Amino acid sequence: MPSVERKPIQQLPVALVNRIAAGEVIERPASVVKELVENSLDAGANAIIVEIEDGGRELIRVIDDGGGIPARELPLAFAEHATSKISCDDDLFRIATMGFRGEALASIGAVSQARILSRTGDGDAAYEVWNRGGTLSAAQAAAGNVGTCVEIRNLFYNTPARRKFMKGSATEFAHISEAVLRLALPYPKVSFKLLHGGRVALDLPATSQAERWLTAWPDEFRGRQLPLEVRDAEIRMYGLVGLPELARPTPKHQYFYLNGRHIRDKFIAHAAREAYRGLVEPARQPAVILLLEMPAQDIDVNVHPTKIEVRFKDSNRIHGLVLSGIREKLLGSDLTPNATPQSDAGASAQDNLRQRLAAFFKEPAGAADAQAQGNAPPPPAGPLQLAAPHPVQGRLPLAFRTDAGTDSATGGQDPGDSRQRMMQFLASAAPVVPDSAGSTVREPLVTNPAGEAATRGFGSRGPAIQLHNTYLVAETEDGMIIIDQHALHERVIYEQLRGRLARGPLESQRLLIPPTLAASPQQMALLETIGPLLQKLGIELAQFGPDTLAIHAFPSFLDKLEPGRFVRELLERGEQELLDLHDEALLHGVLDMMACKAAVKAGDPLTSGEIEALLANRHLVERSSNCPHGRPTTLRLTLADLEKQFKRTGF
Repeated sequence: MPSVERKPIQQLPVALVNRIAAGEVIERPASVVKELVENSLDAGANAIIVEIEDGGRELIRVIDDGGGIPARELPLAFAEHATSKISCDDDLFRIATMGFRGEALASIGAVSQARILSRTGDGDAAYEVWNRGGTLSAAQAAAGNVGTCVEIRNLFYNTPARRKFMKGSATEFAHISEAVLRLALPYPKVSFKLLHGGRVALDLPATSQAERWLTAWPDEFRGRQLPLEVRDAEIRMYGLVGLPELARPTPKHQYFYLNGRHIRDKFIAHAAREAYRGLVEPARQPAVILLLEMPAQDIDVNVHPTKIEVRFKDSNRIHGLVLSGIREKLLGSDLTPNATPQSDAGASAQDNLRQRLAAFFKEPAGAADAQAQGNAPPPPAGPLQLAAPHPVQGRLPLAFRTDAGTDSATGGQDPGDSRQRMMQFLASAAPVVPDSAGSTVREPLVTNPAGEAATRGFGSRGPAIQLHNTYLVAETEDGMIIIDQHALHERVIYEQLRGRLARGPLESQRLLIPPTLAASPQQMALLETIGPLLQKLGIELAQFGPDTLAIHAFPSFLDKLEPGRFVRELLERGEQELLDLHDEALLHGVLDMMACKAAVKAGDPLTSGEIEALLANRHLVERSSNCPHGRPTTLRLTLADLEKQFKRTGF
């Protein structure tokens, strides 16, 4: 083994230590902006201006009107571990400020040419101090207003490796803009202004809480959110929850705050997604702005160098509060999306339309005739069209196809079987209980806190009609509703199954000759996990051999399905999707599949009695606006929308 020259242990220079620390705290220019704006908020600023040049490479300047820093303390602002936020060990257990470590300015000054100009409210003049790569100047008098101005130039000039890996100016500024917006949301009484290259990119004047929150979402989200306010002893949770139709493929529109600090927390994010389970498609993320306020001693913000991760004293309590708070708000609201006519073209579409009209009137008459005869391509479609928030998808996942291999939402079985199953379920939608006179009445499946039968505000008038054996159309007080019969029936059956399970196991039928099916070792192991749940659902499986399972009992309401194919499909799906799910998600996945199999399919003709029964059950189940997959069951089209489409308004 070759000998290695031993080097002595030595203490690193302060400047090098600060440059190393800067690598943890200062990831990019947006990190600098975050640290400086947090200092301004801690100083009690009412107005904050952020000026950027070249995406933060050349200049970052943050100006505030806060309390300022006395001249004698200015040199300490750039010193390592110097802060006014904490002073003893006990303060670490009740941190109530955005910053507290006292290392941000020291780290920033070590990798840039920094300047602080500050003046206190009772000061006769402002004072400034420079930090050029760790070399500090003395404080000297300068002209300045009350407050503080921190100026950062040539970021990472002495750490070329870090500067080399910075992105382009536009990319870095996009991160800065998002950082300023995140910081501004919990502080509506503070005005924020962001400038890039001398041009205003973000201007947020002091305003109301709700208006400030909505600046984080696109304009089309307005009017499609629900206010939230929940209290649990010393914990307060408030904010906005978007309607399910606003769900997007990424969590871009999710913002979580704790005592005014933007955080990332897996417990809160998971609880928010679970609250929307069955209302949005599994791969989509809801739009949520949540702010939590709780005692500082119940949390630990000293977890990550950027202070974006926290630890809760009781994380399960926070998870339950977020889950129940959002879920109760959603279930108590009408979530039916509008089939909004897209009759107002955007600015670019209007310009395009004007150009095409001008070209039409300028072109020779023969050109129009040629186009009419098919010798020229037709003009692009105009903006007048009906668009639903979530178009009905053509295919469902493989796990939800029928036994014949066709899409469960598009047919594949005898319509008579579907009607028979449907009538069996709709007839037993609610348990029969004796009334005070001894006769039997139907008990509503869902009741509101006052004990009345729950409704969802659909209020259809007159009989409904069936279109293309797929959709149901009914008149309402203010327009019409369009219903996907498969999606709605699937939700009805799903909620019925949940209700029945709460009262005991589902009815099952013993099979005279138990069918068998081959099972992989993974599926055998899965059976140990989901076996008790399957027994509650009326499915009884047992090992018949080293790699074989036997089905001894099967749910009565699935009597039209082949047990072997259903169980095989369930195990194949479970092998990939259900192994790591908790109990509630596991129950949802299995019930979801059973409901989809039993529901009436698209293409099945329904009688008027079956249509009435399906519409009646819509008012008796929770979350009837969406199927268990999250697709909408119902769209609303108002009279105002129709009159707008037929140009009956404005005359």
